[in-house]
Amino acid sequence: MSSQQDSATVVETTPVEEAKYCLMGLPDVGLVGPITVAHIIRFLKMEECCHVESDLLPPVVVVHKGLPKSPVRVFRKDDLLAVTSEIPIHPRAIPAIAIALMEWLESKKIQLLVSISGFPVQNRLEIEKPLVYAVGSEEPLKETISRAGLELFEEGFIVGTHAYMLAESKSRRLRNILLLSQSHLNYPDPEAAVSAIQALEGLLGIQVDTSELEEQSEQIRLMTRELMKRTAQTMRQMGKGQELELPAMYR
Repeated sequence: MSSQQDSATVVETTPVEEAKYCLMGLPDVGLVGPITVAHIIRFLKMEECCHVESDLLPPVVVVHKGLPKSPVRVFRKDDLLAVTSEIPIHPRAIPAIAIALMEWLESKKIQLLVSISGFPVQNRLEIEKPLVYAVGSEEPLKETISRAGLELFEEGFIVGTHAYMLAESKSRRLRNILLLSQSHLNYPDPEAAVSAIQALEGLLGIQVDTSELEEQSEQIRLMTRELMKRTAQTMRQMGKGQELELPAMYR
């Protein structure tokens, strides 16, 4: 049974009237989403505009430049928003945070939400350039995915935050495309993030140089290994290993 405390709120520290696109990079497989979105935020010099508050989040603040910050924040530049989290989202908190973000995005008249994650592949070490697959929340988005030159994710399981957000997007008719870059399951994967950024160029037309991300890949792995450990624990609770399976009815 939910309680009044099982809710979340998006708090605007800088007013946001409208925006066109939103990127969603929450901790998940290979930390592909957070690594991708963090690089885009830095490269485009996006400014923090909002944060998420909820009693379901742990009592954690992130200190940046000497100031305490919420671990779940929203950044903006022009018509582009970006949501990122510096902590894994606990399964119990997923519905409340997803709904709060969806309702807020609807109020900003977002035309397309692009969620970014990794897709675990067992032979990742043999893959030099990870492929990026995509799945849309509605049928017409298949054409958008095709025009961007992306592979359609046709059969399989999606588990966790992005699964909830896809389902919520579908019920709200909010256009949502989930990018899934081939990735390690439990190791930070900056190379998978590079592929995701290149996919975003074809999808949204945003130009982001990935050379710094490629050069600093080993440093990024070291900096994010603790977040990956905590995220791996959360993923085990959600049964993320199921994404390696194919649904029985399609075998």
